[in-house]
Amino acid sequence: MIDLDLLQSAFNNMLTKTINFFPQFLTTLLILVIGWLIARLIATLTRRLANRLHFGKLLEQTGVDAGLKKAGIERSGSDLLASLLFWIILLNFISIALENLGLTAAIAPLRDLIAYSPHLLAALATLVIGVLLAQFLGRAAQAAMSSMGVEFHREVGQGVNILLIIMVIIVVLEQLGIDATVMTNLFTNVLTIIIAGLALTFGLGGRGAARNILASYYAREQFAPGDTLIIDGEEGTLEEIGTLNAKIRVSGGRLIIPNTRLTEMAVKIKDAAEESNP
Repeated sequence: MIDLDLLQSAFNNMLTKTINFFPQFLTTLLILVIGWLIARLIATLTRRLANRLHFGKLLEQTGVDAGLKKAGIERSGSDLLASLLFWIILLNFISIALENLGLTAAIAPLRDLIAYSPHLLAALATLVIGVLLAQFLGRAAQAAMSSMGVEFHREVGQGVNILLIIMVIIVVLEQLGIDATVMTNLFTNVLTIIIAGLALTFGLGGRGAARNILASYYAREQFAPGDTLIIDGEEGTLEEIGTLNAKIRVSGGRLIIPNTRLTEMAVKIKDAAEESNP
């Protein structure tokens, strides 16, 4: 025979648990709704602020935007930043909701994901600011070399830019918790080899070249293209002061001399009065 009392007791227990669970379920649902609204509001404000600050253009300048498009991500940088903040906030509210339901087993991995999210934001900020700074310092180095008359000033600027970007990438990897020891050691070794090679070049075979490069800077302060110069009795018109050599137009051809001859020897600049009255 069927034990009606047992069935009634089981039904009453189930009904009691359902009734007791219903307020808890409503509270959980309310937490999720409030969390979604707050996350949506902050994401919208972030998107508008990012658009006003031209965050998308910053990503274009750093090359991050091009990398995202190559990866098949067509959304703008402002949308991605807003979405990231949206999910960080919403995941926090989901964690609170799960804790309210007593689902403790699902809270631990969710909290690990939430704790990792700020690292993504910090890595993104470091990447954007670092690449912009690298570009600025690269252009500054290029401008400094150009003002000194160094013909390979573009290569110098690009080299500085690349080295700084590599350093930024290493910092970003460390912020994401990725072991960048191998990359750091490789970068350090390559940089050491480059510096040692340059030191050896300028210390041995490149001493003369270094002197002429420095001489070109000082020569430009003393002479200007178009000046009529007299060097060792040879008269000619200065055409250009390059990185290593100066070009002087003389009768019957062009005279190319090291820049050090302009700064270390007696050079006469013939003025306009002398030219009109030889």
